[in-house]
Amino acid sequence: MKKLLFISFFLLAVAGNQLKAQFNYIGGGIALATANNGYVLNGYEYYNNTFGFDIRMSYDYSKKFKIVPDLKIYLPRKESFPNGSFTKSTVLAFNLNGHFILNHRSRDSFRLYLLAGAHVSGWSLTDERVTVFETYDDKNFKFVPGANAGAGMQFHIGTRMLFFAEAKYVISKSHQLVFSPGLLYNF
Repeated sequence: MKKLLFISFFLLAVAGNQLKAQFNYIGGGIALATANNGYVLNGYEYYNNTFGFDIRMSYDYSKKFKIVPDLKIYLPRKESFPNGSFTKSTVLAFNLNGHFILNHRSRDSFRLYLLAGAHVSGWSLTDERVTVFETYDDKNFKFVPGANAGAGMQFHIGTRMLFFAEAKYVISKSHQLVFSPGLLYNF
């Protein structure tokens, strides 16, 4: 997990100069995933109902439409059992969303938007359970594709900072509702 965080931040730092030419805003925030369904492996359902970090960029395609890729890195969720066994899941999610600005004609700095897009998550699953009938010792990494649909709002804080908050529903094998507030910086 530490290696993945380091690699993600390193790539963002190295690509910073090129990103300024392509993207209008870069920043991030926090994310909270609330899982309705988890990922089922070996008859056990893993959930991703944890906090995480959100790294995102925004490209203004037009006054009405923005393209927003983001990477969410969630904290590991570990479940321990009385016999000393445990399961652990860590989730990374990449989203490529389009934001349709609803009030693009107003002169206010406050914007409401609808979002839709593609979703791919990677689940790192560790299963070291001991049951009455079996003992598990598995480590797996699974990709889960899907789609996003939701809404959000944003407003300016000063001249170069932008606050955003959004809620989206991830439609995939492991459905979940994700809340993401944060800040973006204008280049």
